[in-house]
Amino acid sequence: MNEQEPQPKGYREDDLSKNKQGRKKVSQSGVKNQKLDSNNLIGSVAEGVAKVAGVEQIKGFSLKQMFSEVLKKHSEDEVEEYFTVGTSTTTPNIMDVDTNWPKPWVFFRTLCGALIVYLGFIQAWEEFKNINLIPGLIVVGSFVVPFSTLIFFFETNVRKNVSLYQVIRLVFLGGILSLIFSLFLFQVSGTLSLNWIGASVAGLVEEPGKLFALILVINISKYRYLLNGLLFGAAVGTGFAAFESAGYALRVGLSSNNLDVMLSLIMLRGMLAPFSHIVWSGMSAAVLWKIKGERKFSFAMVKDPRFLRVFGFAVVLHMVWNSPLELPFYGKYLALGFVSWIIILSLIQDGLKQLRDEKLTAMSTENSQIISEQNLTTETD
Repeated sequence: MNEQEPQPKGYREDDLSKNKQGRKKVSQSGVKNQKLDSNNLIGSVAEGVAKVAGVEQIKGFSLKQMFSEVLKKHSEDEVEEYFTVGTSTTTPNIMDVDTNWPKPWVFFRTLCGALIVYLGFIQAWEEFKNINLIPGLIVVGSFVVPFSTLIFFFETNVRKNVSLYQVIRLVFLGGILSLIFSLFLFQVSGTLSLNWIGASVAGLVEEPGKLFALILVINISKYRYLLNGLLFGAAVGTGFAAFESAGYALRVGLSSNNLDVMLSLIMLRGMLAPFSHIVWSGMSAAVLWKIKGERKFSFAMVKDPRFLRVFGFAVVLHMVWNSPLELPFYGKYLALGFVSWIIILSLIQDGLKQLRDEKLTAMSTENSQIISEQNLTTETD
């Protein structure tokens, strides 16, 4: 039993070591190739999405780098400074704007704080069963994730020319305007016999409804950047999503008379919020702002193929989201969310490029002025 197994002729112990090392290298190479294939698959999907949507391919993006500041320690003063932007005295000069990929972190702190408040309402209800806690529970629960996602877009607006007041104004005024206009369009869709589409008709109704609410800011001249449009669209989408979730929560709570069912709905809609209304309206508004630039808005702009392509994408994503199609583990929603965020990241990249170009133009102008002044001084001497 302890006899050594017969080995091939000429076999040596160092050959065994070499063979083991060789197999290890092959194994590691196989794992590496699997990772590369996985990355290539994601890259190919992202490339295909960008091509169909008519947006740029994403380049130089690192998820790890983008969120590298999230878990780092930041002071309360830093948080306050983050929100003290957008006025005539707090908007930075274009020369001072960092046009690299942003590294947002306040959104995570906002999410954690809001979750603590929400859990406080739940714990208070479990302890006291006081009906007066229900409105606060619904409102806070419906706003936790949408508002935190909006803060992410506030941070990605690296031009820092939009105040928090303007953003909150759009959340509430834009949210109710978009709801009213969407309800009107739902009535119109009923007269057009579109009921056969089912719940998917919401994509045809709610996306134009949210876009309509942007009349509140679309002609304010200082908000001429693509990243401004992305933020404004996200703000309207946040208001719409939160108000809609609160409405559904109230309806389910009243009809089922079961708080657990209502809480489950709030949690589900909260988890899916970053993949739906906020990003759909954000992408449409970003492209519209890109087309508009420094000009006054005209309805001819919504006929631009670049806008129609992305807006149509948002409508289709919404329609599929509401369709009866289902995949395990919320696969449908995650897949649609992935597609949406590919477009969002591409638009952020495009917005950074716009700022970079403006910064280069400003630098060139400044250099020309310095040269002219030097020449003038030389001639005077």
